[in-house]
Amino acid sequence: MRPTNKNLVILAIALAGGFCYGLWKLYELRFAAGDIYPPYSSLRADPMGSKALYESLLQLPGASAARNYLPIEKAPKGNATMLFLGEEPYIFEALPEERLKEFEALALSGSRVVIAMRPLLRLPAQKPESEKATPEIEVHNPLPILKRWRVSFGYITRPADEDDEPVTGTPKQTALYFRYQAKTVPRLELPFGNGVIVLLANSYALSNEALADDDRDVELLAWTIGGNRHIIFDEHHLGITESGGIVTLARKYRLEGMAAALLLLLALFIWKNSTSFLPPPEPASSFRAATVRERSQSEPDDSVEAKDISAGLANLLRRNVPRKQLLQLCLKEWENSQHGGRYYSPVKLERMRSLAPQEGDTAETYRRMSKMLTERSDR
Repeated sequence: MRPTNKNLVILAIALAGGFCYGLWKLYELRFAAGDIYPPYSSLRADPMGSKALYESLLQLPGASAARNYLPIEKAPKGNATMLFLGEEPYIFEALPEERLKEFEALALSGSRVVIAMRPLLRLPAQKPESEKATPEIEVHNPLPILKRWRVSFGYITRPADEDDEPVTGTPKQTALYFRYQAKTVPRLELPFGNGVIVLLANSYALSNEALADDDRDVELLAWTIGGNRHIIFDEHHLGITESGGIVTLARKYRLEGMAAALLLLLALFIWKNSTSFLPPPEPASSFRAATVRERSQSEPDDSVEAKDISAGLANLLRRNVPRKQLLQLCLKEWENSQHGGRYYSPVKLERMRSLAPQEGDTAETYRRMSKMLTERSDR
């Protein structure tokens, strides 16, 4: 049995709906796991994220947690702890002075600015020649972070002949440490006005994996958060921002149902224009076809044929103007048009007026009037 257009449309809509549902479930699973977000994002629920810390803070009485998607200069200021997790040490160490001033302004407003670095594997030891060149560069070209915060970054190395360390996900230990006031420390606090800037050499203690372990470092977590009751997880430095487009507005004002209704309306519109709701004509049998042919030969054809503009005008005149008044109406309109812009004698015009109301063949009377207009005589 050959499928009809209606069945094909229903099958296409069903397949499209199944595809959209599968795609939605796939994205739902990806967003639920959060592995589409960068490491140490509070939106990420796998071991490399920090969503566990975010949701744990929400459970504490009197505490609140939020996410920031705005640049640091537009971030909320005041008595809050701002977490910048998963910073790249090499990039942060070389930040320009203007970026460091932005962190300082946030701390001066009373915030506790926590900057936690992503853990690094140990690097192979450098050759003696490079070790001699490094201090000279530091002396002549000190980095902005060393000039403003008196902090330098150091890295634990391994012997050059030692095998590379295996890389399985994010390392738990880091090779990074800080040099501050002739000390080597893994964490430190820098006071700025009413706030402080906290530097952590390792973000692992704040990750989901670390919080899931039995030996989680609660003391370090409490020291990192500080005494503020409002904690903000910055997502902008990880590349997660809100563009403020139509999708963001729809999600903000819960218009997902309206979007689904519009998609359903679009599907119905496509269905309506792709198929007919009338049943298909039934195939006529040979007896029925013969009967139809006989009736068509014996009865007049009542089908409507296409007409041009002249035939349409004639049809309108035939329906609305009686035959006896047709010439009089035409003559009246002709005289209203000033006789087509030509001059005719009053005698000739009077003769035409007398011919118009006469009964008889209308076409013959019209020919006599036309001939009268072409005569050169004024009679």
